[in-house]
Amino acid sequence: MQRLTSCIAVAGALIAPAFAASVDAYVGQQPEALLKSKPDFARAYRSAIGDLDLPAWTKRLAAGKSAEVVVVDGTQYILTSACNSRGCLDERLYVIFDPRTNLACGLFYLPPASSDPGDARTAFSRWYGLPADKPRAQAIAAFLLERAADDAHTLASPPKRP
Repeated sequence: MQRLTSCIAVAGALIAPAFAASVDAYVGQQPEALLKSKPDFARAYRSAIGDLDLPAWTKRLAAGKSAEVVVVDGTQYILTSACNSRGCLDERLYVIFDPRTNLACGLFYLPPASSDPGDARTAFSRWYGLPADKPRAQAIAAFLLERAADDAHTLASPPKRP
């Protein structure tokens, strides 16, 4: 039994750095670069959005935020977001990618108008590719919705200059 425990510990020690290295390969890359340079990301993303009726810019992810590592419910993911190259105030696409399973999911987000607190455009936001595991899907959805709302608030109220 002690031998089995030792083998598991050694295997974990060998796998953890390899996973960290694979995650690091995505960090800092723009969404468009991920589509071009990471075939696993591109396949997972295209599979997740499938035939959804989304704006044309979502196919190429030309403008957006660099990929970062996020932890959702104890699991590490790669998160990136993209928007129309004409501006990010109206529409934003969030992509969360698990490099261990090569699965992607996310949110096409329409933020409420900053001038109209009753604007309910978020009702037209669309989820895509969420995992079948309901607790995991709920955790990812809550994380992405919070991030999207924070980003929308930040973009709608830029810092004031002195």
